[in-house]
Amino acid sequence: MTNEQADGRQHPAEQTTPPTTFRGSDDLPLLYRCASHTSLTAQHRFLLALRLRLGGLLGAVAGAALPACTVAGINVGGLIALVSFAVALAAELYVAITRPERTWYEGRAVAESVKTLAWRYMVRGESFEDIDDPEADRILQREITGILNGVDLELGVVEATGPQVTEAMRAVRRSDYQTRRQIYLEQRIRDQEEWYSRKQVWNAQRGHRWLITTIMFEFLGLLGGAVWAFADVSFDFIGVFAAFAATITAWVQAKQYQTLATAYGITTQELGMVLSEAELVTSEAGWADFVGESEDAISREHTLWRASRGLRVRPIRHGERNLR
Repeated sequence: MTNEQADGRQHPAEQTTPPTTFRGSDDLPLLYRCASHTSLTAQHRFLLALRLRLGGLLGAVAGAALPACTVAGINVGGLIALVSFAVALAAELYVAITRPERTWYEGRAVAESVKTLAWRYMVRGESFEDIDDPEADRILQREITGILNGVDLELGVVEATGPQVTEAMRAVRRSDYQTRRQIYLEQRIRDQEEWYSRKQVWNAQRGHRWLITTIMFEFLGLLGGAVWAFADVSFDFIGVFAAFAATITAWVQAKQYQTLATAYGITTQELGMVLSEAELVTSEAGWADFVGESEDAISREHTLWRASRGLRVRPIRHGERNLR
């Protein structure tokens, strides 16, 4: 789009020169950075605990299936099973007591809510278009406070202090329409489209690989059953292969590869349509509504993600104190 296509109106505080470089997440509100860090940490802990639990159960089955072997009066298979069960139990108790998956989900919900607010503020989107900058700052901080007060989340500390409305955010907001438009389309819409596209492919590939692996262990279990039926063996092939197949199934269900691949694919298509619609926005008159619709498209996927994990979902209505 050329400058001639945009309307000639300019907010009094707008600059015609490019703003200070916007560095993405580093220049978003402090609550976003803290919630995102807390969510990622909790996610890593939850997945590690899940790996230990499933691995422990698998080790216990393998230990129990070993032929009798005694070293220094201790049954080796029994010792492996004992240690494996202890690891699985410890991991299960950790998850039950600390509930890292809830922190993961809640932290991500907070981070995404703050992020969409910040982008609406920066590019003068819906709810932030026809107000002066001091009032926009007050509304944004009030909304962020509402998000923070609406969740039971112990935030990890990324940095001791920091603003909720950063100078880089204000610089983007003060920029002229064309600059704001370019920053939003490049660093928000295209960035999200590429992220969802990569994640779609990644999840689809992982889901396919784990499916093939599950089928392989089920086939080995079939062969193990044949060996058990027609040969004199002491190793429990059936139990071990069945345990491997069940463990992989549990992991795939926890990761939801296929579900995420489908959801990310739909969101990628929606964002592609958003970019196409951007070509029709030739003036700032329709810009605020366009930004609102774009953010709604991004929010829909995350709402489904939260619902699939059993979180209470409340539609986001900007302008309310509590967004959840």
